[in-house]
Amino acid sequence: MVRPVYAYANARAKALQSDLLPQAKLESLAALKDFDEIAHELNLTLYKEDLASLSVKYAGADLLEAAINRHLVRVFKTVISLTPDDSKDIISLILGRWDVRNINLIIASKALGYSFGSQSDVFLVSSHDYPLGPIAGALTYYDLKNLIDMKDVASVVQWVGSRFGTDFEPYLEKYRTEGDIGPLLLQIELSYLRKLVSSMQGRAGSDMRVLAVIKSKIDEKNIIALLKAKQRNVNPQDVQKFTVDGGTLGKQGLSDLYRAASVEEMIENLKPYYDLTEALAEYRSNGLVAFENLLIKKITQKTIASLRVAPPSLASIVAYVLLKELEVENLTKIIRGKKNDVPEAEIKNSLVFA
Repeated sequence: MVRPVYAYANARAKALQSDLLPQAKLESLAALKDFDEIAHELNLTLYKEDLASLSVKYAGADLLEAAINRHLVRVFKTVISLTPDDSKDIISLILGRWDVRNINLIIASKALGYSFGSQSDVFLVSSHDYPLGPIAGALTYYDLKNLIDMKDVASVVQWVGSRFGTDFEPYLEKYRTEGDIGPLLLQIELSYLRKLVSSMQGRAGSDMRVLAVIKSKIDEKNIIALLKAKQRNVNPQDVQKFTVDGGTLGKQGLSDLYRAASVEEMIENLKPYYDLTEALAEYRSNGLVAFENLLIKKITQKTIASLRVAPPSLASIVAYVLLKELEVENLTKIIRGKKNDVPEAEIKNSLVFA
């Protein structure tokens, strides 16, 4: 039996889904010549308010990215407000991936000696006044400003460790001695995923579809980590440092995959779970990014398809969140593609629809 609060939330989520930009609209935006034309078309959509609000400060690609970020923040506030009380914590955690993204962006910037500009309350801003990404999770503008103002990487990592309840000191020490920030950033993301899986303990029914989404996201991270490790010939004993429990593929499955003699053999062994063989030709010319893009596309399409057919529940709310994030990611690909003179056909090929 569907609880009344979820029937209402589902109706709201479905109404919000009707406002998403259709595939034909996004493909038409990718075909436009310049940013003014894209802004004109987005002014005919729900992005109008955000473009108008930011047009005094920004122009061109920066205006478009800033407006998209601002819009996503507004949407997520609506999502939290419509979510029934017994699922607000989980939705907040799901949106917390944006917190992880911003935390890692701040840590990486400090490691590279980059600075930030005067911060907006809805997105991070670079020292060149470029909008970097939405402040769309549980961390506030003041939390992130505090992290930006900290003197070094260690201070930020210690704060994050206390917030996540995780000791990142071994990976911080690895960064100090080897200068590689990557393992530390990965561990912060893996810690977040573990917390997300734990939050679903005790849920049942259609909520298991949401757990399946989380497991698929963990698979995504684990498989990409294994592919990169195999390409670098990382010792099998060290691979477990780069993976996390909780995915569809367990520790033994991941270990079996890594026994492959090469990346291509690993892709062949992965077929029963995720068939990425169609990207083999592109991998031979463009590298691992071909497999990464196809894996993300397949997981995105599969998980959203499952959530869309679920009865009114947490699943229908998460479906809208993922669809909105997908829209924003597609818009960002279009804008950055145009900014970097990427051919129209290549931009369109990079878009993901579900």
